[in-house]
Amino acid sequence: MSDFSRLARTTAVRIALRYVLIYVLLVGAALAVFYWATGHYVDAQLYAGMEEDFQSLRDRYDRDGSEGLAGLMRSRSESAATEGRFYLLVDKNGRTVSGNLLGLPPEDPLPLDAKVHVVWVEDDIIPLASYDDDAYWPVIGTVLPDGSRLVVARSVDNAEALQLYSLYALLALLAVIVFLALTMGLLIGSSILKRIDAISNTAHHIMAGDLGQRMPVSARGDEFDTLSQRLNQMLERIEQLLKGMREITDNVAHDLRSPLTRLRNRLEVTLLQRRDETEYRAAMQDAIRDAESLLRTFNALLQVSQAEAGTVRAAMTRVDAAQLVREVAELYAPAMEDAALQLQVDADQPVTVSGNRNLLAQAIGNLLDNAIKFTPAGGTVRLRAAAAPGGSEISVSDTGPGIPAPDRQRVTERFVRLDPTGAARGNGLGLSLVDAIARQHGATLLLEDNEPGLRAVIRFQGCQQHRPDRNPAAT
Repeated sequence: MSDFSRLARTTAVRIALRYVLIYVLLVGAALAVFYWATGHYVDAQLYAGMEEDFQSLRDRYDRDGSEGLAGLMRSRSESAATEGRFYLLVDKNGRTVSGNLLGLPPEDPLPLDAKVHVVWVEDDIIPLASYDDDAYWPVIGTVLPDGSRLVVARSVDNAEALQLYSLYALLALLAVIVFLALTMGLLIGSSILKRIDAISNTAHHIMAGDLGQRMPVSARGDEFDTLSQRLNQMLERIEQLLKGMREITDNVAHDLRSPLTRLRNRLEVTLLQRRDETEYRAAMQDAIRDAESLLRTFNALLQVSQAEAGTVRAAMTRVDAAQLVREVAELYAPAMEDAALQLQVDADQPVTVSGNRNLLAQAIGNLLDNAIKFTPAGGTVRLRAAAAPGGSEISVSDTGPGIPAPDRQRVTERFVRLDPTGAARGNGLGLSLVDAIARQHGATLLLEDNEPGLRAVIRFQGCQQHRPDRNPAAT
């Protein structure tokens, strides 16, 4: 398909053509009215001039009689014909007394009531060769007291030329309007087509596998730029999800190969020779523990992926974070006692956040698990929920070794463990899940120095502290 054909099929050009049709109809009607009004005005001016001219001749007759009237008509007739003005004075016997008309118009009877009438005038009574066509002219005439007849006529050639000029000017104006409307439609269509082609070409590259491509955004900030920005946000989200899927695949292949291989080798060794029931049972129990570890890892990966994909957004409600913190702290109190740790809870005032209660509880639990895992016996773990500048926050602080500043960003990645010996239990997905849950809630996970230890903060933006006079249970 040619570029012009594609351009002609654009919505902008189609709309322009519709508007052109509407413009032609409206402007044509307006120009027709203007043409009619112009013609009516020209005729009115012509008739008014004839009546004034006719009245001046009557006044001369009333003042100077037939002789004075004939003299005035002779003086006017010398140059009047070239201007399209014609006069005739005939006596009561029909003989021409004065004037530049060669005879009376052949109207039978000719109206002689001192009013303007449009009558048929033949060219044989017109003295000039330029008027060689029969035509309808305005004529005014009367019968004078002495029986003579006075006739004044006007040529309509000048008026018709003016009206014809007006008609041509109006048609030219209409043609210019149509041309400008079509040109505007083509220019708009071409501009829109270029923007759409740019988006289409980018989409083609993305479909071909180049997910790094983004829709072009200009500095105009129009609706196309808004659409491109929304599409770019969608593409970035899709790219993040695909990257997460690739990372999960790579992590599974890398971090689960060893446990699966160990499980397979243990079972093969067990089957190499006959063993008693006790040995088989022990091997089966070890295999079950390895399988449970693998299932926990898979479940953690699934939870991280679900949190990052936003599949739980619909379940978000208003949650009292302080009450949730107290409930989680109550669940973890026995584990804290077993680890010889002191648990401090600072969540006295209600703090309302928008979120998924179960996910937030899981994030708090993961942070407490990390604190229990890395805090030495006799240490302190502090769990806090409170309002913060510009929002609210939930924090877990411990007195353990903490995390070096260069590693704080890296530990939120999947399967990252800072213990090089692998002595610390876990799969390296705890903080990844907390970070994913925080981002799902529009919050931020911050890892700070507790001096000593680590302070992990989930900071919510724009959350409002509950008023004390409201019932926290209502949330």
